[in-house]
Amino acid sequence: MPVEGGKTDMERIGLFSEMEYVTVGDKYVSQFNRPFNEAASKKRQILPGGSKEMSNLQAGYFDPHFVRIFEGEGYVNLNQVRRQRMMEEAKKNLGKAFLPSGGDKKPYANITIGKQFSHSSDFYDAPKLNYKKENEEHHRLLKGTPFKLNLYPREYFDANPYLSEKSLPPIRKAEKKELLTLPFKPSSPGKKAGGMKAGTFEPYPSHSADPYVVKLAKQVSSKSVKIFHPPNGPKSRPVKSIMTLNVERALNMKNYKTASVQSY
Repeated sequence: MPVEGGKTDMERIGLFSEMEYVTVGDKYVSQFNRPFNEAASKKRQILPGGSKEMSNLQAGYFDPHFVRIFEGEGYVNLNQVRRQRMMEEAKKNLGKAFLPSGGDKKPYANITIGKQFSHSSDFYDAPKLNYKKENEEHHRLLKGTPFKLNLYPREYFDANPYLSEKSLPPIRKAEKKELLTLPFKPSSPGKKAGGMKAGTFEPYPSHSADPYVVKLAKQVSSKSVKIFHPPNGPKSRPVKSIMTLNVERALNMKNYKTASVQSY
């Protein structure tokens, strides 16, 4: 056993020892005896934040003095810059800005150099009236119905087989049948004739008492009639599956020593 504060026998002898993989010779501390949050029990605890003052020292900077951004630059007004640019662009114009003329001028007659143009009145719907006249003249020159050919290709679906260009005949009115006022009464049933003929014209025939005799079945002779025997069909034989044939072809008694197993 090691003396308190000393080394163990294995550490002192140095035999059968193995180099550490993680540590650099630190002593082993059990995880059960390891202190938890050791810093919480040392020094002063639960201290509020004290007063701090801003420092303008240059410590911690690489430059000899603090470099400010946009230092020495004046204030720039974007509207002023925009107006200056507009003024510079206006100087490039050769003349004054174009101003449109005033309102509508009243026409005056005979003020032109040449002769005054004559005015011809036009109808408001002249193109529409001309088209109507041309269309009526076109229909007047047509003879018969337009030619239709049933051999042209269809677009998507078949034509309606019930569609007909002929006018339908007038609708036939259903004839009203006269209803019978008297109710239907079936005829009376036939009367039975006398003598208990049971519905026949002659008396019922008398029954003769015959003795009960069991009829024997006909005996078939083996010489005259032969029993039918169907012919024998082809008999089934054992068939090997395709997998078995492939296995026997790949591995058999001739190549079982040199065969190589293939995996898929």
